[in-house]
Amino acid sequence: MNGFEKNRLLGMLERKTVPLGMQCFAADAALIEVLGLTGFDFVMLDSEHSGANPRAIEDLIRTAEQAGLIPLVRVPDRRNATDMRRALEAGAQGLFIPMVRSAEDMQFAISATFFPPQGDRGICPSIRAANYSFRSFEEYAAWNNAQTLLIPLIEHPQAIDNIEEICALPQVRMLAFGAGDLCYAMGLGTQMMKAPEVQAAYRKVLAAAQRHNVAVIGGPILDPTPEACRKALDEGVRVFCLGLDILGFRRFCEQTVRALNLGMEGSGYSRPEAPVSGFR
Repeated sequence: MNGFEKNRLLGMLERKTVPLGMQCFAADAALIEVLGLTGFDFVMLDSEHSGANPRAIEDLIRTAEQAGLIPLVRVPDRRNATDMRRALEAGAQGLFIPMVRSAEDMQFAISATFFPPQGDRGICPSIRAANYSFRSFEEYAAWNNAQTLLIPLIEHPQAIDNIEEICALPQVRMLAFGAGDLCYAMGLGTQMMKAPEVQAAYRKVLAAAQRHNVAVIGGPILDPTPEACRKALDEGVRVFCLGLDILGFRRFCEQTVRALNLGMEGSGYSRPEAPVSGFR
């Protein structure tokens, strides 16, 4: 339950401690518990591309809290106040806002998620985040307005054009760079960070974030190595979000099949040929 303490992600950044999280699409409590047991600090619960509904998200937030993880939720749409409010009422300490295009998109999110005078969100004490209490609601509202993270996903060409205005908003203390959607929107397919145009956009976002003291969430998502992580840190990433639960499991499965197939070579036994890898 909510103890109305300082958001641990903000505290870690103030101490120059690097937070680590993972994107979770499977909506599986056991996987979230494993993250907590292995040294992760936060989890991004996806409700944009996964089938997780508000009730499922609430239970996953409970699991994350029990596992010692900071629960963040990626909402389905940048302009749906109900989804944003429900995620926060369930106990999310921050929201990833997808496909942000402008500062106006973030102003919509601010209005939807913060209580007056910062926003227009309506009150309700009968929610988990407020400990189901009238008595503590004012404390919860103050905590929400001070500690909730609104994280724009910079993954659209218009967001690159408007990055200065987005970063200038005081409620934007973190952002995430989405190379995949941006690359596709630019007509460059799935090259992601291999595309020079995406690399240039990334540099522009990093520079704007640094000017406005906005922490950048990123890192080598699919292939984390010590060298790649240090490179991302040197470039300006301050919060690492590494791995996607389902793709991580796929990679493990592919590696397992490959290990067995290679081990059988020359043994007189055979194995079916492995399917084509899902990774480039």
